[in-house]
Amino acid sequence: MGEMQFKIDGPKLTEGVPLHTAVAALDHFQKIVDKSYMGITGVRKITAKEREKYFLQTTEIRHGSLLTTFDIMLQGVQLGLPLISAYGPQNIWDATKDTFGFLKTVCTAVQEGKTPSYEFNNEGDATVRIGDEVHHYNGTVIQIGKLSLNNFQDLAHMAGVGKLEEISAGKSGVEAKDLFIGANDSKMFDVPTKLEQEIRSVKCEVFDFNKYKNSGKLSVSEIGQYIPTGEFNFSIFGNQDNVDYIYSMLKPEVELNCLIELAISPFGGEEIHKLHVTGIKVS
Repeated sequence: MGEMQFKIDGPKLTEGVPLHTAVAALDHFQKIVDKSYMGITGVRKITAKEREKYFLQTTEIRHGSLLTTFDIMLQGVQLGLPLISAYGPQNIWDATKDTFGFLKTVCTAVQEGKTPSYEFNNEGDATVRIGDEVHHYNGTVIQIGKLSLNNFQDLAHMAGVGKLEEISAGKSGVEAKDLFIGANDSKMFDVPTKLEQEIRSVKCEVFDFNKYKNSGKLSVSEIGQYIPTGEFNFSIFGNQDNVDYIYSMLKPEVELNCLIELAISPFGGEEIHKLHVTGIKVS
């Protein structure tokens, strides 16, 4: 695969590297490559046992900027047919590079008000049409894109004028990088959203709540509701007391009233981006 490098650079790194910045950037990058591994292997979750078989290993860290050389390590991984020859470190990296390009293309499209359309052939590969443009992608890249969009957003949000002015990854010594996020690219992977005007009620379980940010996560398991099953981020709408929400975490089910914020999905259609909770429904 050759020596690979991940780099962050910007004025905030000139006097030394703030540890929280380095840790966050490296964590987002690790999660991006993790999603490529998961997409290629079919693994649903990176467990401690899985991490023994696959991980990124840094071989050198240089300061000035933060420049990390790394290898993708695979140890005794049984990846089905035809084993490592088809799914080696280079394949994982190629998938990461292709996913970056794919997400950049479709997220730019929805930011410009265009709607990508997808046609899949029998092998699962996709033709993506954006207006008169036609792009071809391996089906696995589309799947990895869906898994990793949030991680790419988190990494890009670290960029900005006076913040990180370069976030890049690729082969050492090669000027053109496989991944490049510049100072003006912090919203590269953001997608437009809109807020529905009608309040909806949802029976759910609140399983995470941050009383300082007045936000959390909830799980919807009962089918047949206006809001589909799954896990969603939520925030408290307006100036409500958060005590009731903290107590609601103790209950297996609560009914909440909320406004739905929809994201225009780069994968087609609309999807729930976030719920803005207006109150707890008293039965």
